[in-house]
Amino acid sequence: MQGQSGLTALLILTALVSLPARAETLSPDVMRLYGGRYSTDCAGDTGPRLRVTPAALQVEAGGKRMSGREVLAAYSYFGQQAPPKGFQVALLSQVRPGAGLQFMIYRDKSGQYAVLEADGPVQAALGPALMAARYRHCETPAAAQAAPSPAPAPASLDTYPPQMLADPTFRAAYHKALGPKSKLRWLARLEGPGTLVRPVSVEGVDYRLVAVCKPHDCADNNMVVLYAKAERRLVGKVFEGGSQVTYLGAPSRALADELERLWTEEWRKH
Repeated sequence: MQGQSGLTALLILTALVSLPARAETLSPDVMRLYGGRYSTDCAGDTGPRLRVTPAALQVEAGGKRMSGREVLAAYSYFGQQAPPKGFQVALLSQVRPGAGLQFMIYRDKSGQYAVLEADGPVQAALGPALMAARYRHCETPAAAQAAPSPAPAPASLDTYPPQMLADPTFRAAYHKALGPKSKLRWLARLEGPGTLVRPVSVEGVDYRLVAVCKPHDCADNNMVVLYAKAERRLVGKVFEGGSQVTYLGAPSRALADELERLWTEEWRKH
């Protein structure tokens, strides 16, 4: 960051953060691969730097610090679009409501690095110099070498939620179950942060679990879906606005209980 005005803006914006941090934290696996310090000057540690901690993303420059909370790792950040070359993961956070801060993690022949993305107020406070910089991972070479591309799911499963829409049977069943909610982009396209699709068995039936949330608002807007292709059965739970719950596909009591358990596991135990 260059100039007193930029530093002042950063200090003012950081001072506005008065909301308590929520429970969202990065998992040990994410921290092992992407946690720690990133800097424009790892050797001398004199330049601006980023820090990835389990509960916060931090930008430090000129003796000032900005922190983003409600941290999430989004491997499917680009949805159905092909990610840029070298993309590893997007680490998402909120500096304050409506003001997101993202560390976009990439890898090239020199190792792992991060670039910043942010919503308007955060971007303005950080300034063009910090936003344009490339921050190298300053952790040990062993940690850096351990950071592969996201592991693919088993061949029988689609890797990420947006890819499920390539299956016309799933797409038709899902959009039918959504009804009017198909007008909501994050639901219709399954394009928000999500986890790998994985198998779940309920009452002897094999389902695929699809979990996704609204970009920049995961805590209050998220969803879990169970899909059994052979039985042409799809049920789900949509959570909106921090309180509204909608069930998709008229789940049985056993399926509703399983949806509740899976929803808690996906969106309330991070």
